[in-house]
Amino acid sequence: MNLRLRARFAALMLLTVLVPVLAACGSTPAANTSATSATSNGAGTAATTAPAATDAATASQATAAAPATAEATTAAATMSSETTTAATMSSETTTATTTTGAAADTKSFLVYGGSGEPDTLDVLATTAGTALIVGDQMLERLVGTVPGKFELRPSLATKWTPNADSTEWTFNLRTGVKFHDGTPFNADAVVFNFTRMAEHRYADKKVNYDIFPEIFGGYASDKGTTWKGVTKVDDNTVKFSFTQPTPLFPNYISAGYFGLSSPTAVNKAAEKYGTTEVGVVGTGPFKFLEWKAGESVTAVRNDDYWGPKAKMPGIVFRTITDQAARLTELKNQSIDFTVNLAPDTREALKSDPNLQLVSVEPFNIAYLAVDTSVKPLDNPKVRQAIAYAINKKAILSGFYGDEGEVATDFLPPSLKAARPQGVETYDYNVDKAKQLLKEAGVENGFSSITLTDTSKMDLDLWYMPVSRPYFPTPEPIAGQIASDLQKVGIKVKQVTEDWAVYLKNESAGKKHGLYMLGWTGDYADPNNFLQVHFASSSPNSTHYANKQVDDLLSKAGSATTADAANKLFQQAGQIINQDLPRIPIVHAPPVYGALKEVQGWVPNPTGGDDFSVITVTK
Repeated sequence: MNLRLRARFAALMLLTVLVPVLAACGSTPAANTSATSATSNGAGTAATTAPAATDAATASQATAAAPATAEATTAAATMSSETTTAATMSSETTTATTTTGAAADTKSFLVYGGSGEPDTLDVLATTAGTALIVGDQMLERLVGTVPGKFELRPSLATKWTPNADSTEWTFNLRTGVKFHDGTPFNADAVVFNFTRMAEHRYADKKVNYDIFPEIFGGYASDKGTTWKGVTKVDDNTVKFSFTQPTPLFPNYISAGYFGLSSPTAVNKAAEKYGTTEVGVVGTGPFKFLEWKAGESVTAVRNDDYWGPKAKMPGIVFRTITDQAARLTELKNQSIDFTVNLAPDTREALKSDPNLQLVSVEPFNIAYLAVDTSVKPLDNPKVRQAIAYAINKKAILSGFYGDEGEVATDFLPPSLKAARPQGVETYDYNVDKAKQLLKEAGVENGFSSITLTDTSKMDLDLWYMPVSRPYFPTPEPIAGQIASDLQKVGIKVKQVTEDWAVYLKNESAGKKHGLYMLGWTGDYADPNNFLQVHFASSSPNSTHYANKQVDDLLSKAGSATTADAANKLFQQAGQIINQDLPRIPIVHAPPVYGALKEVQGWVPNPTGGDDFSVITVTK
């Protein structure tokens, strides 16, 4: 009897003695939703969602296009029954209790091995991929994306139309949809969710919505924001207004941050909404069940879902921070699929007859951020010296198996049309680094920094405590960076902290010195990388501000052609290349793995995957 059969038999015996079967898994009818699309032929004319942007040309087109309308048609489709018997149950026999007191038998649930714990499940209030991938299964957006692509498709909105200059967007909402607590989904719910982000007034500002100012240049009351407001037209229609043309607004809100929650649930829970205590209440194919801090989040299938029902009765999102442990659990078949494995596991996944390597296109940047407010890091020559001192090719070879490319710019390959031309690539050069340090007045290097209050502290190099797609093995990479810097006289202290605290302190600008982080793009627009990280209106963790960069990125965001936008992005990129508040390291594809029996998993380059379509025999 092989390992999996023994595990299943043991689970069956334990089940018959200790846990009566309280929830069964049966066949689920589903519907197949398709979207009718056409290319926009002018502002204000009938058009569609933005096209998929998988290369430089289409990425540029997505930047310029003004997606106008998209209409969904639903055709019924009967799915084949998936009968689950006790003899084929997995070894996961955990029983969870719902808020109503009913027990859910999770042994037949899909099991995901996550690389870090969510900081919240309220996706409006986070930019952490570890949170978005979980919350997105329960909270839906107005606009969705085609699995594995950037192409837009209807979700809670069935149609969207701009005015002549894209300063207004009107959205027609899907009717007959309810949140998991029975609250109707309608225009009031949409206005409530966007207003709590835009006005940053929810729960006396105890909850932050950092992505909002990053995209719109500020909260509703901030000077320079492009946001004017959202209004109810009727029960099933809302209108968004902006101070400047915003042709990519549907693309913006297709990102995972814009999952909508029940106003009833949010008001009831206040600042506790999204936490371990209360979870979230959305309209999605899965409903929140429980969150065991440090262990797992569990969700059950929403059998009242408006669209095709989830193919599995539930899902357990386990937190397994160590990538080697995730691989071991996958091999032992105690998880069904996982992400952010070490690059050297590719061959192990390919050679194991029970596993599969799941390919994902890189749409990310791994970078080293610098606090530009402290001395001597406030000197651009010091930051340039750090860039020259880091052997990025050695990092790509040693920690990514030469998969991907050394990053000479913040923008990933698919957005290369917007990259600046003829700029410094900061190839590894110890002599150049030492020369720049000499010119900056720190010829012998340094090991401490001086804060704005004149106090001194050690030069910290912060590394993440979890694996992410851009930094799958952050601690040893930090060690390599520290070793490289020491060769030019820069001595750092390597430090880390809890992931949620790490993100909170980074957002608040409390990470003085150097810190490692990265970004996976949300949609095919260069500003999703550039404005988010270099505009002074964004939560400014590096304390970097350059008015010329701000103006160029703002103009690029409202440009009406791809060529015009790309020229502006290139000009901004040239300045950023010299200022270097964040030093690009690599663009590399993440490593995902799954059991051979897992079907239907189509990872999206943005990280926004739909788990409701995944099946695995249990």
